[in-house]
Amino acid sequence: MGRRQILAALLALGSSAGLGVGRAAPGRPLHVIVPFPPGGGTDVLGRALGFRLEQQLGRSVVVENKPGASGIVGAEYVAKSARDGNTLLFSGLVPSVRYYSQPLSRIDDELAPVCMIARSPYLVAVNPGVPAGTLRELVRLAGRSPGDLAFGSPGNATPQHLATERFRIQAGIDMLHVPYRGTGPMMTDLLGGQIQVVFATVAAAEQHVKSGRLRALAVTSDQRLERLPDVPTMAEAGFAGFEAEIAFGTYVAAGTSGEAVAGLNRAINQALTDAGVRDKLVEQGFVPVGGTPDDLRRSLVAEVAAVSELVRSGRLRIEAA
Repeated sequence: MGRRQILAALLALGSSAGLGVGRAAPGRPLHVIVPFPPGGGTDVLGRALGFRLEQQLGRSVVVENKPGASGIVGAEYVAKSARDGNTLLFSGLVPSVRYYSQPLSRIDDELAPVCMIARSPYLVAVNPGVPAGTLRELVRLAGRSPGDLAFGSPGNATPQHLATERFRIQAGIDMLHVPYRGTGPMMTDLLGGQIQVVFATVAAAEQHVKSGRLRALAVTSDQRLERLPDVPTMAEAGFAGFEAEIAFGTYVAAGTSGEAVAGLNRAINQALTDAGVRDKLVEQGFVPVGGTPDDLRRSLVAEVAAVSELVRSGRLRIEAA
């Protein structure tokens, strides 16, 4: 199913009663900020959420792409916006690379977590021209020619980049990182053979795996995917203990009232209970989550702490694009 069909289906799901979001500024649109270019997984999910919230709240929702610097541009825009709950960041779990080198308390100084949206494991996918039919064969190939294999990511310090670097460290191999400005151009170059390896979301890679244009070597979840039952888990592929996923959450400017945050949280959780929305997210390889602002913050802190440990140890170096 194409993105336009997905969004059209979401729009057709019908409306529900408003839940009191943005009552402090009646009539003003809710701005959903996506800090990456159009076309990638973050953009698709952000627009799906935006359209559903428009139906949910009975108010205008405007989705804006503000890409740049691995999400920093969009995150800073929201952090500096009015503290009225009318500007909502939709981002991967860690919405700014600079959090990895700052005290965790700084997160609360800039952005307030609202709600977790969805999670997805990655597919470790290679161009069919790569002479590796398994993950162990890929590691052996990289070991024989350090730096010759190139892996792509949607940008420096994006979740896909960090997942690949974590695997590279665990496997003890050297690969060249090629950062892109979004998932779309990364996948184009993978299909064209300009890069050889990616850790890509199921949404980005599945259709190409099924068509034979890419080869999936493993999935980073603890169980195989029903939609791709022949793709082994990382443990089955010989790398027990390695799990990774991309998680999406929503944030507002720090200092936004608890009432506004609670209202947005209720609206998002309600949208995620809709069977049609859940079905569409699952079709794209995502697992709807939801929860409280504290749930999102705990996940955020855990991710920052895990990556920061690698950064402080010198085993991982990340920079904004």
